[in-house]
Amino acid sequence: MIEERALVIDTSFDSSSFTKKVARVKVQRTSSCGSCSLKSGCGQSTLNKMSSNHCLELDVENSLDAKSGDEVLIAIPEAGLITASLRVYFIPLILMVLGAVMGGFLDSELATKSEVWTMLLSLAGLMIGFYWARLFGQKQAFHKDFLPKMTKVFIKLEPTSFSKQ
Repeated sequence: MIEERALVIDTSFDSSSFTKKVARVKVQRTSSCGSCSLKSGCGQSTLNKMSSNHCLELDVENSLDAKSGDEVLIAIPEAGLITASLRVYFIPLILMVLGAVMGGFLDSELATKSEVWTMLLSLAGLMIGFYWARLFGQKQAFHKDFLPKMTKVFIKLEPTSFSKQ
């Protein structure tokens, strides 16, 4: 499981079934760039710096009865993340390469000096791959392997006021 701390902003009942509690949580985006020795020359580090102030808000099933203001630990299954990553990044790339190979074959068969078919079919393969990834994302959006789960509520110690006697 990939885990991250989050702050509960609000709690409510799910609008589709009033028996399931839902918590809206805010997650601060973090990265491991701070400990990397190559961060000064890395493009990913630059992108992280530009978006470091952004928080991600999402709805999570409130199975642990967390209250607004509580800090919780949310987790997503690693298998779901890997599967989604492969489908979103790898499939469009494979379709782009297949389109380029087919376009190269057409360019050689048609004896064209330019690589127009290679460019067009690789772009078409990439666009088909992205469209498929979008359809997959919409279809699997509420599948249990891709939804974050609340795994722990951190205890907040409230300051107590002692009365003098």
